[in-house]
Amino acid sequence: MRKYLTIFCVVALGLFWVGAAFAANENAYFKIDADLATKGYQETQPKVSGIAATKQIGFAIYSQGWDNAKGFTVAFEWDSTKADFRKPPSDTQIQDNEMSVNGATITPPAETNILGSTLISAGEVNLPGKYSISWAQQGGAASTTSVGLVYFAIFRTTSTFKTTDVLSIKASVTVADETGAERFLGYRYFNVNQVAVKDATWGDVKNQFKNF
Repeated sequence: MRKYLTIFCVVALGLFWVGAAFAANENAYFKIDADLATKGYQETQPKVSGIAATKQIGFAIYSQGWDNAKGFTVAFEWDSTKADFRKPPSDTQIQDNEMSVNGATITPPAETNILGSTLISAGEVNLPGKYSISWAQQGGAASTTSVGLVYFAIFRTTSTFKTTDVLSIKASVTVADETGAERFLGYRYFNVNQVAVKDATWGDVKNQFKNF
């Protein structure tokens, strides 16, 4: 009996290591880019300042360390008394149309999504202070691109918003591989009229900076 138990444990351990070796997106995470005038991910602080009423603000989400992506879900939470979600221009790709955003007038370079241009959506939730949506490839092989555009998110401050008001937009991403297995990548924050420092619980810290 002990012999069979030992063999079972060895086989189980072997399967565990094989599964771990082929697990997708183990090192995956995402970052927020506030430099919308420059194509591709830029290492910038996720914040803007000097923003007044009825001004567009926003950021691009870029994947980091993705090795097998077939779909993803993005979600945003914010104070709806201070800003509204804008769709369009929020989208899975960036159009090269002139726009006023983050205190400047720019024409952002056109950019295609990390999954390509043919995508299908599902599960959209569009409520005051809360937005989420899932996107997936429509056919084709899974993306093996490590760094690429995930989502272009644009908001507009309300008519009562002042340069002395502060706003924090909480963004999260979940990536799905070709088998349908999902990995939640935690939270990041885009800050308006404030230093990019936010009080957080230990749970928030672990979700944002956990190792995968």
